[in-house]
Amino acid sequence: MKTLRVLSAILALILVVGLVASCTAPAPEAPPEAPAATEAPAPTEAPPAEPVTFIFGRGGDSIQLDPAIVTDGESFRVTGQCLEPLYQYEPGSTTPIPALATECTANEDSTEWTCTLREGVKFHDGTDFNADAVIFNFERWRFTDNAYHFESQVFEYYEYMWFGFDDDSVITAVEKVGDYTVKFVLGAPLAPFLANLAMDMFAISSPAAIEEYGEEYGMPSAGCVGTGPFIFEEWVEGDHITVVANEDYWGGKPTIDEIIWRVIPDDSARFLALKAGDIHALEQAVSEDIASAEADPDLHVMARPALNTGYLAFPYQTEEFQDVKVREAIVHAINREGLVENFYGAYGEAAANFLPPLVWGHNDAIEDWVYDPELSKQLLADAGFPDGLSEVTIAFDISDAEGNVIYKAGDKLPLTLYYMPVTRFYYPSPKEIGEAMAADLAKANINATLELAGDWPTFLGLRRNGLLPGLYMLGWGGDNGDPDNFHNYFFGGLSSADEVKEPDAREGFYANQEIAKLLYQAAINPDQAEREAIYQQVEQLLHDDVARLWVAHNNTPLLFSNKVSGYVPQPVGADYYEGTVVAP
Repeated sequence: MKTLRVLSAILALILVVGLVASCTAPAPEAPPEAPAATEAPAPTEAPPAEPVTFIFGRGGDSIQLDPAIVTDGESFRVTGQCLEPLYQYEPGSTTPIPALATECTANEDSTEWTCTLREGVKFHDGTDFNADAVIFNFERWRFTDNAYHFESQVFEYYEYMWFGFDDDSVITAVEKVGDYTVKFVLGAPLAPFLANLAMDMFAISSPAAIEEYGEEYGMPSAGCVGTGPFIFEEWVEGDHITVVANEDYWGGKPTIDEIIWRVIPDDSARFLALKAGDIHALEQAVSEDIASAEADPDLHVMARPALNTGYLAFPYQTEEFQDVKVREAIVHAINREGLVENFYGAYGEAAANFLPPLVWGHNDAIEDWVYDPELSKQLLADAGFPDGLSEVTIAFDISDAEGNVIYKAGDKLPLTLYYMPVTRFYYPSPKEIGEAMAADLAKANINATLELAGDWPTFLGLRRNGLLPGLYMLGWGGDNGDPDNFHNYFFGGLSSADEVKEPDAREGFYANQEIAKLLYQAAINPDQAEREAIYQQVEQLLHDDVARLWVAHNNTPLLFSNKVSGYVPQPVGADYYEGTVVAP
């Protein structure tokens, strides 16, 4: 085209010159001029790609971002992206696989584990991950006199998964063999060692960050500093937490550039945000919204395998609930099948065990409690309450964490049913489920006042200190796929077979010496078949003692925009986001 334009111009010039020449005398010719230099057009640059952001809606905020001192799933949902343990779980499985360690091998009697660490890994603050960092973290967790084992913080998981602190810990030493080799020395064999090592709460934090921030480490002002695929960027309390991709991640840059966990407490508002495209995913939806999502061509539903149990706990700090007949009256008064039908739908099932059916050690032989309000009334009458139950009597003085007596022995209190302030996978609609429970109890002449005990951190703090002197709703999601992780945290915790199990304020002052001793024996037994038999025996003992009312297991639905693909729900621990794809 350019050539044609040039030829046309030349022909036009010849024509003009010819016409002029026919009218005038010829003029001397000017010397030809060199054509003006021209620049080649600059190549067109593609505009920079828009950052890929994944927005996850959730009902409650994280408690803290130091995984060693929290127990709630909303905290681990975030820390699992920023920090890594020595082992992790295979995607979609409970099988431990190497992470920050490339391998861990045991000696003949499994009392020593030698772990080879991954080389060339940096924490997000630029410091080196090495043997010194591993030892720093484990010594901080284990030793109560460690400068960074702060009195204001509770390292619950370390205490219960490793049998205690200081000399009680089954880990008696973590030794440096080389810059990238550590040896764990155990006081006894520990069957779930690798499964425990892979838990989110034993992820390795930067020692430099802990030294810099002190007690503020994990709080909104400091965040968390690990080696993971995402780097903490911002936490606006009650609103959102943002992390960004780690460009230098040892496992390769993630497929998404940014994750935002947005707090939307109201279930309906959270689902509407998904439909409107304001968020890409959510967990813990009500049954109506799940059905709506299944019918929506722009959304899809995935289910997380049911390694969880919702339960109703009893107040053993009251005289009335120390009587097993009163506890039996409660379990026969609540229609769990009705709760599942109305609030869990096809994703849930009534629970007969604490262990979900997917966890080995589940006892299929247990004869589940039946819904029978008339039997409940009779049990109450047998316990000395022919007119029903509406108040409880505090059995002994109960103090808060500062030592202030909050409840005195002999105090009379209305019977209360405390419901959770946030939606969790084991209780998809906690207030509504609590209302249904209270209505069922009333049919058996058990009058419980439904009460919200505060926000999520307040609720968990009151429970930890034994300051929920009534029935309360809570649950547990498995962390490592081993039955020890369910049982030992709640009912075990012994560091030796001879130790006495003391009533635990956190568990409503429940204690059962026989169960605790069996759990210790199971943890140190390397034979899985023998361990399974012990856990089945423990399930029967818990049932016979009516330690809790097991309510339901839930294959937790996750709702997604169809723009999201590649997401794999983990049965245990935090989900892995680095392979998730979000289309424009």
